[in-house]
Amino acid sequence: MQTRTTVDVVYTTIVIAFAFLVGDSFSFQISSSFPSSLHRNHNGNSNGLTLYGNIYDEWKSDMPVDSMPLDEELVNLCLEEIIYSDFGKQMFGVHDRAASIGITGEISLVEIAGPEIFLQLNGKFWHSRSYVLGIAAVYLNARIPEITRVSVLDPDELNDFEEVQDEFTGDIIEVIDRRAPDFNGDRETMIYQGIDPNQRGPFPGNTGEFKIIPA
Repeated sequence: MQTRTTVDVVYTTIVIAFAFLVGDSFSFQISSSFPSSLHRNHNGNSNGLTLYGNIYDEWKSDMPVDSMPLDEELVNLCLEEIIYSDFGKQMFGVHDRAASIGITGEISLVEIAGPEIFLQLNGKFWHSRSYVLGIAAVYLNARIPEITRVSVLDPDELNDFEEVQDEFTGDIIEVIDRRAPDFNGDRETMIYQGIDPNQRGPFPGNTGEFKIIPA
């Protein structure tokens, strides 16, 4: 039986605070006090959706969004709003620029179990995998307040590194980096300088105005 790694959604009023992966737990606090109005501008349906004036980008810029009921189609719609947002262009491998630096990451819905949903992460992300799940969890709850937990069925999906053990001794003989390549060295430079790379992303100027000091 698989162990379920869970993201607990805890309601606060203003601040979004992440606490990433302490042991096998992953939890964060999110705001649930967004006003209720919506501007939607997209073409297509939930399969192969193309979005313009993307709602996720508007929400991320503190614009109000409407809430929706919990069902499979609307959860998939919300995931596509993230994936096809300007923000998502640096995170998911479906976009050409991200794919050009080795990002192949995907996120998808596995199942809905009452107020809890289970997602799956596949491929290589430049961001930490726990951060990607956290981004999805916060937005899903903002759009669908019925959701109380966002989880992955397999806790290994949140590991950025895979440890290969010797089958006889149990010793770690190899560590495989599951992340997309640090194509220009910025990620390691930011880590060295005490900057969270997740906050800026792989491409300067997308999610933050700060600049790193060249190593």
